[in-house]
Amino acid sequence: MAFTYSQLKTAIQNYMENDETTFTNTLDTFIQQAEERILKEVELLGFRKNVAGVLTADSPYLGMPTDYLAPFSLAYIDASSNYNYLLLKHVSFIRDYTPAEATTGGPAYYAQFDQDSFIVAPTPSSSFNVELHYFY
Repeated sequence: MAFTYSQLKTAIQNYMENDETTFTNTLDTFIQQAEERILKEVELLGFRKNVAGVLTADSPYLGMPTDYLAPFSLAYIDASSNYNYLLLKHVSFIRDYTPAEATTGGPAYYAQFDQDSFIVAPTPSSSFNVELHYFY
């Protein structure tokens, strides 16, 4: 069953049996937040991207695309052209796993460090090409 926007608002009010002013004035916000949540959770194929990048030797940080919203996968490509998929963790796990950035090797884990970058652990021992599959 399809609704117009005003029919949706009326249907919500009828279902909730609530026509109190604060409730009705907040319906636009409720509907907008529901739309945003659905968009983020449904993960439509049209909102997926792949990008290539480079992990620099002795640096645990990798810049993220400006249109990035959430990850699907991150892999580094080794000298034998094998894809090595990293496990997504929280930054606190990364810091516990490798408390010293000087600990190097092939990365096994990654986390969103801030709004502009990822952090990997252990710190790459050499430069690696990476492929990020993400929701945008």
